[in-house]
Amino acid sequence: MFTSLVNLDIQTMIFMTSLDAMLQVSMLVFLCFLVNQYRGIKTYTIGKIFTISSYFITFSKVFPVSATLITAGLFLLMGSCITCIAIAQFTGQKIKFHYFLLFNLLFIGIQSYFVIFQDIFLFKTITQSVFQIAIFALSIYYLRSHSHTSFVGSARFMVSIMAGLILSLIARIIILIQNPPENLYAHTEINSASLLIIFIFTFLMTAGFIMMVCQRLYYDLHQAANTDVLTHLLNRRAMMQKLEKEINHFYRSDRPFAIILIDVDFFKRVNDVYGHDGGDTVLMHLAQILQTKMRHIDSASRWGGEEFLILLPDTTLYKAQEIAERLRSYIEANPTQSNIQITISLGIAVIRQHGNSLESLITAADHALYEAKRTGRNRVVVAQA
Repeated sequence: MFTSLVNLDIQTMIFMTSLDAMLQVSMLVFLCFLVNQYRGIKTYTIGKIFTISSYFITFSKVFPVSATLITAGLFLLMGSCITCIAIAQFTGQKIKFHYFLLFNLLFIGIQSYFVIFQDIFLFKTITQSVFQIAIFALSIYYLRSHSHTSFVGSARFMVSIMAGLILSLIARIIILIQNPPENLYAHTEINSASLLIIFIFTFLMTAGFIMMVCQRLYYDLHQAANTDVLTHLLNRRAMMQKLEKEINHFYRSDRPFAIILIDVDFFKRVNDVYGHDGGDTVLMHLAQILQTKMRHIDSASRWGGEEFLILLPDTTLYKAQEIAERLRSYIEANPTQSNIQITISLGIAVIRQHGNSLESLITAADHALYEAKRTGRNRVVVAQA
């Protein structure tokens, strides 16, 4: 079936597979120059170079068939091991390199035994497939257990490709046992099918890895565009987008929400006494409290300078006052680790009660905050209806 479908001799198919791998490496090298902030990309490229070497060793037939098979098999396994290490690096996993070294030494020992004592093509080929299956299974483990949420979709694609490759290798082992070819270059259906599978799956694996890099890059750029560098809260731009979504939801479903504007009291004095590093410490301290003490549905942002804005979905005025007072008292009772004591002033505004548009709501909260600071600071003030 495959021989009639492909209608190419084995050497030509090996050459085509090698050419395909070279094109993959050229794309990866270009990717290394474009995106160099992530670990694993260069390692993956090196692994592909080892894979190419295995194909060219197979194609060149410089050595006797047995030596060619073990040398090409070793380079192929090393390439798979290096790409597995690259995946581990990219996903932030801990790697024990000596295990990979022992794994390759075990492969050399087994293959050498078959070359010296039982030079049977079937045994050597099955051994190669079993070792490849183990490496692909480990790669799947790294992809499934990674800590990043930025490239889940592309990681799942990679897992599905590797799982398909493992199933193909298992099927290959079964077919080889039932009907073994004489050697690697025999123009049989199993050899043709194996090369065709390698041609397809290695391309898809490289495409999947590039997809992971691109998806992670997009996520990081998105985070950088929407996150305040110092506090790691949402920046003003991102909060405005959330507020616009929230008020549109209010127009559609009449669901109430509240906002709280927060200002650090006497922040200029903090900078004068403790320097700008002390001021940064205070802002990070406040941001950390907001992140840990808010409800999971709430969103906090650095609104500008020492001002922060909190969005409280599905929140009445009474509940917003309760949350604001709890934050005020907690911050007053908990100085920074460097023992800088701060207090905050807070202004509250609720949709419909204090404004029917985003602009009027923010203005109302800002007036309430100004009133809190005018009347003594370290207090919560509700906007005037």
